[in-house]
Amino acid sequence: MKIMTTFIDSSAWIAIIDVDDPHHQKATEFFEYLLERDAKLVTNNLMIDETLDRLKNLANVELAAQFMRIIDEALLTISLRMDWISRRVRRNAINNFLRSTNPALHMRHFFIKETLKRKKVDMIFSFDPSLKEFNLPIMPQVELK
Repeated sequence: MKIMTTFIDSSAWIAIIDVDDPHHQKATEFFEYLLERDAKLVTNNLMIDETLDRLKNLANVELAAQFMRIIDEALLTISLRMDWISRRVRRNAINNFLRSTNPALHMRHFFIKETLKRKKVDMIFSFDPSLKEFNLPIMPQVELK
C-alpha cells in the first residue's frame, strides 16, 4: 500500500494547536489518523512562519514557542519533512502568481503549489477553500466556505 504524502498548511497547523479554533477537534483527529498510518507529512518554511506569526498574535509567545519546539523535534525524528523555499522556487511562485487571473489565490498559495509539485503530494491537510484550485483532495472533509 502506497504511503500517502500529505501537505500541511498553516490553517491546519493553527487548528491542531489552537484549542479555540473551530476546526480543532477535526484537525487533531485527522492529524492522529495520519500519524497512525505513518503518512509522509510535508510542509514548507513559509507555512511554519505564518503559523508562528498567527499563534503569537492569537494566543501568546509561549504557544508559538511550544509549536516551534514540536516542529523542530518532528524534523529531527523525520516524521515531518520541510520544503525550504529557495530563490528559484520563489521566482517560480512569483511568476505563477503574476500570471494568475484567479482573485481567490494569493501569493502564499503559489508557494504551496510549488511544494505540492516538488514533493509529489497526494493530499492537502487544510481548511483553506482556495486550495481546491490545485485539484488535490483536501482533508479532513469539512464544509469549507
